[in-house]
Amino acid sequence: MIKVGYDAGHGLYTPGKRTPDDEREWTFNDKVARAFANELALYSGVASKRFDDPSGKTDVPLKTRTDGANNWGANYYISFHHNANTGKWGTWGGVETHIYNKTKNPKSIALANAIQPVLVKNYCLRDRGIKKTDLHITRETDCAAVLIEGGFMDSTTDIGALRNDTILANVGKSIAQAFANLVGLKKSSEVKGISITLGMEKTKVPQQLLNDTGRIAARELIKKGVKEKVFTSKHENVDKYEDKELISYGFAYINRKFDFDAKS
Repeated sequence: MIKVGYDAGHGLYTPGKRTPDDEREWTFNDKVARAFANELALYSGVASKRFDDPSGKTDVPLKTRTDGANNWGANYYISFHHNANTGKWGTWGGVETHIYNKTKNPKSIALANAIQPVLVKNYCLRDRGIKKTDLHITRETDCAAVLIEGGFMDSTTDIGALRNDTILANVGKSIAQAFANLVGLKKSSEVKGISITLGMEKTKVPQQLLNDTGRIAARELIKKGVKEKVFTSKHENVDKYEDKELISYGFAYINRKFDFDAKS
């Protein structure tokens, strides 16, 4: 089992971590991190664990994060961030991936090499390359680790990409796919012969099976839907749902939430 630790950078209320229009960096980071975890959950042989506060309300200390990842036995660690320069609007920009400047771990280098092209392609922003720096997250983790800077929050050329939820979701998803390709993961899908009706035609479709991380994520999504009143049912037995139910209600939440947001 490959263990992947990750975080969404800073907290929601961390001073200075925001755009000139007061948009919080954490909100950008969180969207990428969640898309990453959701995509990774579709693969077998891997588990992921988040080490920041998923609500963003608390900026978990960096030492707490790296100690947690080390104690958990993480094999890889990815920290999702978005950059800033002066805190005032300017025309600088681009994406970059950081590794520890004294690292001798070839897996850190390989991870950075796999991720940086994905950032450039999906953000459609300037390639600032792989940076060798001395950051706590990449220095104090015992495993292969990178810190991602996905564009500048105070850049007039970059901010459009950061405000685009589709781009952020595609970034997270594509990073997970690049990681899976790097370490040789396969999606955990099997044909179970589920019969569905499309118009007048019946067909067989594959049943997607979740790993433990995926099941936890799906249950949390459904429970969130109950709290937000996206669902009319209380889903009191969600912890006993089979994979096909978790997937069905998980997609239902996403679709309904999208409709609610579009109408609001």
